[in-house]
Amino acid sequence: MRPTFPIIARCCWCAALLSGLVGGRARAQKSTFDILKGGEVVGSVAASRTTTGDRTLYVMTSYSVMNVLWKQTVTSAMYTEYSGGTLRACMSSIHVNGAVRDSSHMTTDEDGLRCHVYPRPVFRRTEALPWTTARMYYEEPVGQQSVFVESVLTPCSLRVVSPGNYLLTFPNGAQSRYVYAQGQLQEIHVDRTFIDLLFRRKPD
Repeated sequence: MRPTFPIIARCCWCAALLSGLVGGRARAQKSTFDILKGGEVVGSVAASRTTTGDRTLYVMTSYSVMNVLWKQTVTSAMYTEYSGGTLRACMSSIHVNGAVRDSSHMTTDEDGLRCHVYPRPVFRRTEALPWTTARMYYEEPVGQQSVFVESVLTPCSLRVVSPGNYLLTFPNGAQSRYVYAQGQLQEIHVDRTFIDLLFRRKPD
């Protein structure tokens, strides 16, 4: 299976952040997930959380090949940066057969948060929630009722289904269910039009 982390090289912004983190005394945590469709492994997700000082960078990349009406090669990348516990910047992208399907980008400037979700115009936010989907890969969102979703740059509803099970609902009605055991993320059930996927944690 093709490695996922080379996708990072496509993002100069993320490369600069990684360089800054590695230059200090960085602490990195990594995890991987299989992507399953109909019980068959069709790809993988690589996730990492790197912390140095008061800065934390989350990186998630994926690669999968599946048949949904036709053969589709899907790659994705997501980067989320915190400073002092505050969300400072994030970006995400999804490519299907080499073409951009979705992308988003948020940065902080003197006027607040500058946001762009393709193909909409740029818009502004005064602040963002401290919880994001990136954090959910490494922390169970106990007590959270909404999460800031990097792909749409807006807070989305989070509901407890049962102990350790959380349902995240997107603005278009799509849903993802996050399953935790002893505070560690084990599975993500992704329910979309025409396709249901399961992300399953691989042993460390």
